[in-house]
Amino acid sequence: MRMSGDMKALLCPLLACSLGWMVLLACCELGRAEGAGPLSFGLIADVQYADQEAWNRRHFREAIQKLEECVGDLNSRDLAFTIQLGDFVDTGADSLDSVLSVYNRLDMPTYHVLGNHDFVLPRAALLDKLGMDRAYYSFSRAGWRFIVLDAQDLGVGYGWPEDSDNYRRGAETLERLRQQEAANAEDWNGGIGPQQKDWLEKTLREAAAVGDKSIIFCHMPIVAEASTPGLLLWNHEEIVEVLESGGSAVAFFGGHDHDGGYARKNGIHYVTVEGMVEAPEINAYAVVTLHEDRIVIDGIGDVPDRVLRIPGA
Repeated sequence: MRMSGDMKALLCPLLACSLGWMVLLACCELGRAEGAGPLSFGLIADVQYADQEAWNRRHFREAIQKLEECVGDLNSRDLAFTIQLGDFVDTGADSLDSVLSVYNRLDMPTYHVLGNHDFVLPRAALLDKLGMDRAYYSFSRAGWRFIVLDAQDLGVGYGWPEDSDNYRRGAETLERLRQQEAANAEDWNGGIGPQQKDWLEKTLREAAAVGDKSIIFCHMPIVAEASTPGLLLWNHEEIVEVLESGGSAVAFFGGHDHDGGYARKNGIHYVTVEGMVEAPEINAYAVVTLHEDRIVIDGIGDVPDRVLRIPGA
């Protein structure tokens, strides 16, 4: 049957509209099948602010201005959250108040990792000030498990009384490392205690069981290839073994070493993020975007861009 010009004029828009809805529905189904799309978050390391003169390459006083610039930029982006990797301050409770007043301007969920310089208050008071229920914890977003570790779980100080198990085990670990002449046998480092280690193992297994990929955040790096050996977590090799056996870890982000670094070992990416305190001119932070098959790091200032492929994805 041949259509008249009037019939064509009537049917063509209807067909175009129907096809448009079919394409839209197909895209929605594809979107559901592939997940909600990429997830992005802000990442900051070692702001280490204090109202004091610079020492070596650490520009303590300028760091808060760099954080203000960072917060303004991150607020202009579509981010699920922002996390800072510890050493938020260098010294002083007043410094913590100042830097928090800037960080809390972020209009998204924010998270903290404890660094060795952050204990300007007793441990319980510090956690309360930062709005943290506990020093190590996890949270989930769209098929990703984010795991935050406390690198001063074992430590000589860092809020632990000398008669506590954490202090005692920390002192024993440090003495053993010193006897071995280990590069990281320094009291500014720390370790993961047995209770936290058990929790980490369980959290990684639970993530694997539901098909989540895990990203771990810790102030101190855990592989020498991604950091200066003297700045590694005391029991770094032990924690690497836990990550490799847990079945869900794809990336580890640490700070502490302001020079930054990167390594890949047995399918896990280890990124040490450059310190903001040592970038007074060009800043240092990143936006991390998570895809099904890769992690994309959009570095700002001293932090380099990276694309980290996820094995098997």
